[in-house]
Amino acid sequence: MTIGQQLKKFRLLLGLSQADMAAGIVTASFYSKVERDQSEIIIDKLVEILNAHNISLNEFFETVK
Repeated sequence: MTIGQQLKKFRLLLGLSQADMAAGIVTASFYSKVERDQSEIIIDKLVEILNAHNISLNEFFETVK
């Protein structure tokens, strides 16, 4: 599973829109590209998004390859 796929999985589990998941940390447009694996996200921004939604790094990276 890619980072984008994992973000989408958690977003859907939380019942959030892409804009809500982006949490003002990145634009919804950019976030959408990350979910579709069309753009890469820097680790700092990824961690900010995960922290904003109380998602642990261990849980997130459990299935990412």
